[in-house]
Amino acid sequence: MNDHDTGRRWLFSDPQMVADLIRGFIHEPWVEDLDLETLELVSGSFVSETFQRRENDIIWRVKFRGRWLYVYLLLEFQSTVDRLMALRLMVYVGLLYQQLVDEKKVAPSEPLPPVLPIVLYNGRAPWRAPLDVAELIVESPDELAAYRPSMRYFLLEEHAQDPDELATMNNLAAVVFRLEKCKTPDDLRQAGAALREWCDDPTRRESTRRVVHWALRFFTKRSGGEQLTEELAEIRDCEAMLEERIKEWEKELIEKGIQEGIKKGIAEGLEQGEAEVLLRQLERKFGEISPEYRQRIDDADSQQLLAWAERILSAETMDDVFGG
Repeated sequence: MNDHDTGRRWLFSDPQMVADLIRGFIHEPWVEDLDLETLELVSGSFVSETFQRRENDIIWRVKFRGRWLYVYLLLEFQSTVDRLMALRLMVYVGLLYQQLVDEKKVAPSEPLPPVLPIVLYNGRAPWRAPLDVAELIVESPDELAAYRPSMRYFLLEEHAQDPDELATMNNLAAVVFRLEKCKTPDDLRQAGAALREWCDDPTRRESTRRVVHWALRFFTKRSGGEQLTEELAEIRDCEAMLEERIKEWEKELIEKGIQEGIKKGIAEGLEQGEAEVLLRQLERKFGEISPEYRQRIDDADSQQLLAWAERILSAETMDDVFGG
């Protein structure tokens, strides 16, 4: 997996990004019944004899009408369309169900939870593959039609999104799609300006920071590692603005007595925010964190915290995250 793919996994390991993806791009009535505040990352570490560990899938669960619904998000980075995607997803969802049963998260007497398979495709070739596994199976006589399996997935084709419509959306996932579609310096400046608007929202601080850091790395990589040019001024300004906003937010917390004693520099403030997010993700996935690991997180710099955060998605144990 290349750096861009890893960066996208990191983006969509953030609950706000996934919430915006669902809220902004799945236009179906039942979405209103999702409690997106309950989004919780689930381990996607299962493998089979045929399918090795997959690096591009992320599994979330969310409350839907009082029950858990699993969101199987597959990030498809291939330049060519996979005609058998529906078959792949049917196998992946079957493995997810088997894991839930094996781990006793679903009792044998209980019905299996619903799963929403989403394919997020950023290739340039139009997606022509069937969206339902039933379409891959030869037509059967009427007597056999009832036995033909059927499972549909939701396709989100990034390059098919209307740039003008993306520009009107109050949605951070839409900002990411706009940044990826930039073709001219003016496109980049406009997308950067849209990103700057998110810097004023303290409730989305971590999500916005992720997008800013991803964008800077993405465009530096795309330019062949050259120094960032003035075309990235808006995004660089956003980074500086975030630092200033964080200073202001921390000052407000001190004044309210919520976080007294925060008088440290912005770099430490950023690392503290990253450490808090990492701790929360680790606790959700693995449970209680030992004092030893907590100390390692407290002592780590921003780069190390980011590296650990990226490992969480494919890690099976706490040791996998921290390198033993």
